[in-house]
Amino acid sequence: MKVNLLGTGSIYSKSNCASLIIDNNILIDIGPGVVKQLLKQEYDLSDIDTILITHLHSDHILEFPVFICNIDVLGIDHKINMYTPKGGKTKFLELLDLLYGEYFNTFVNKYINFIEITDNMSFNISEYTIKVREVIHAGFESYGFVINNKLGITGDSQICESVEKIFNETEVLICDCSKIEGDVYHMGFDNVQKLHKYDFSKKIILTHFRDETKEYVKTIKLDNIFVVEDGDKFEL
Repeated sequence: MKVNLLGTGSIYSKSNCASLIIDNNILIDIGPGVVKQLLKQEYDLSDIDTILITHLHSDHILEFPVFICNIDVLGIDHKINMYTPKGGKTKFLELLDLLYGEYFNTFVNKYINFIEITDNMSFNISEYTIKVREVIHAGFESYGFVINNKLGITGDSQICESVEKIFNETEVLICDCSKIEGDVYHMGFDNVQKLHKYDFSKKIILTHFRDETKEYVKTIKLDNIFVVEDGDKFEL
């Protein structure tokens, strides 16, 4: 499993918004800066056949129109499965309509297959089994993922039982760390430290940073907790 962290920031950050791609084909979230990062790294967008959306906030979906424009030029020969929370199809079509009118409607219906996700849902993509875990993001429907019981992704979440389950089920956790102290919207570094105490041997990769949080965390050295930048890669 090849993992590329396309974005590691939040809406308040200079970094691209939090997103990653697995191998060349599974994209997770598609917020501002993500498509440009893919193009800079010379990914072929036509290889993408799956998009997973953790939740429908702007910093996780706004570059969908940019993606559609680029895919339209490429002329893909397959249908992209797009897994979203409830109402995702309506939200994405409304976004495209706001920006481009009906221009892309035919293309979206032809090439995007919208699939709504729910808690504890499981599905297979290539050699990967992906389990869906609903997390708590202050009343907004939000999800994390467990992939092959190796890679965990919290999405945007406060510290909660589901995040702890994702941590326990996996070897490496890509974890929301927006703030120094967590709140009802996002985990903070204090929550990450608490989580890490359950198993110091597990690797935690921090993402969705505010800039001030990243600078603070860089000053603290902890084994197996990693501060990353846009474009960092690793393999599992």
